[in-house]
Formats: sequence, structure tokens, C-alpha cells
Amino acid sequence: MTMILEIGEICPHAHSCPYNEGDPCFGTRHERENVFQCDYVTNGKLLTDGSGFRNPLDQTGKMKVIMG
Repeated sequence: MTMILEIGEICPHAHSCPYNEGDPCFGTRHERENVFQCDYVTNGKLLTDGSGFRNPLDQTGKMKVIMG
């Protein structure tokens, strides 16, 4: 199960998440006015294999990057 953050809720992995480096992930913003879904956290555990990428413009956690 992925982690779902309600409006204004901050990700509990904000300081240790490798996908929150450089540009901040929207899941770490307390002023966020929408629900954020993170598939990098499953059953409360942060997946840190480094194979993911969090686009800094992704405001919902559901945005996918398509390379063509």
C-alpha cells in the first residue's frame, strides 16, 4: 500500500528520502492544498533502491515521466 498524505500533512521520511534532494518533493510541503500519494513508501517503509525519480513539479505524487 502506498503512502497517502492528507492536505497539509508532511511526509515522515522528508529528511531521509533520496527523492527529496535538490528540489523539494511536494509531499514535504505543509502548505500543500491537495492529497499527495507516494509510491516510494510502501507499508510504511521507504524504498531506497534509487531507481525512482520525483519530479519537483509533481503536486500529487501520481505524475509519471514518459521518455520518448
